[in-house]
Formats: sequence, C-alpha cells, structure tokens
Amino acid sequence: MIGVTDIISSKLMKKVDNYATEKLGIPSIILMENAGLGCYYILKDKPYKTYTIVCGVGNNGGDGLVLARHLYTNGKMVYLNVIGDLDKQTENFKANLDIIKKIGLNHRVIKNSEVDLEILKSQIQRSDVVVDAIFGIGLTRDVEGIFAQTIDTINEHSNYTISIDVPSGLEVDNALVLGTCIKAKRTITFYKAKNALVDDYYHCGDIDIINIGIPYNLFIEQ
Repeated sequence: MIGVTDIISSKLMKKVDNYATEKLGIPSIILMENAGLGCYYILKDKPYKTYTIVCGVGNNGGDGLVLARHLYTNGKMVYLNVIGDLDKQTENFKANLDIIKKIGLNHRVIKNSEVDLEILKSQIQRSDVVVDAIFGIGLTRDVEGIFAQTIDTINEHSNYTISIDVPSGLEVDNALVLGTCIKAKRTITFYKAKNALVDDYYHCGDIDIINIGIPYNLFIEQ
C-alpha cells in the first residue's frame, strides 16, 4: 500500500534531484546508474529472456540504456531502440550510449519510417518484455508523430510492458493522457511514487519504488 508520504510531485522531485547533485554532490550519472541498475535487480530473477527496450534521448532514456547494458552483460537478449533527435541528447544519455556501442550492443534509431515501426513490431513479437524509457516525469506536451506511432505500436503488440519511472505519455501530477500513453503492466519508479502511479492503474499497472541513493529524510521547501 502506498501512503500519502510515499507520493511526490514532479516539481518537488526535480528539486530533490537538484539537491542531490548540487548540495550532496552525487553526480547525476551516478543517480542514472543507480536507477538503471535498480531496474535490473527487479528483473534479474524473472524468467524473461528477451527484451525490447525503447529509449528517448533524455535522462529517462539514459536509465533505459543502463538497464539494457546490465541485461545484455548478464546474458539476456536485448533489442535496443533509440527514438528522438540525437542532437538533443543529454550528456548522461550520450555517455551511456557510448558505452553501449563499446560493449557491442547494437541499437536502432527509430525515425519517421514505416520500416522502423515494422522492425520494432517484429522485435516486440519476439520478446518476453518491452521496456518503455521514452519520456519521464517532465513531459507536458501532447505526444505526436513518430513518438505516438511508436507508443501505439508497443501497446498493440506487447504482451508485457514495463515503464521506467512513468508510462510515456502520462502527465504524472494529474494522471492526464497527453495524446497517447503506454499501457504498462508494471512501472518501476524512483525515490517515491508520483500521483498518476497511484491514481491510474490502467496505464501504470503494479508499482515498484526503488532507492537510487538519495536520502528520504530531506527537507526541501515545496
């Protein structure tokens, strides 16, 4: 059961992240590693052997890259996809994508192409699990174009989808669907739950909350 004290707004979560990096001195790439590794620990003893992972180019996508790396280096089959403008990738995303390339894990870039979506569909149909790491808690605009098509492809063909932090397309404070939204069977979130994760089981499914190394007893003004 998730209590009121276990829920945090997106605005306050951003303040917590900033406090951890700026005041506590925890490098943001360490928080990303902890997030992705925490996701791996939840999944490592499950019977799943094949994963399709779809990552945006922001820090949510970076969490997905970390998870992909740990799954791959521990013997899982990983179909890794990146969606978004690589000119806008975050520094930590780029660092993790560079590692992905060096360890030999191939990835595809989903562009505005029916061919890319057909390949994604084929990957999904061969996978036990689809991992959604496209958008995080900062999304405020409607999902459109190739992003919407990708989410719809996942929803149509995935038997079991896990979202990292929040289902992509869901506005976390008010549980609003921004155009279209991933329908996850499980959501793995960080530090504390967000309102939508409690209010919208249809899109979020079961909830796991993992500690990424930030103390829970921080006093930060709302």
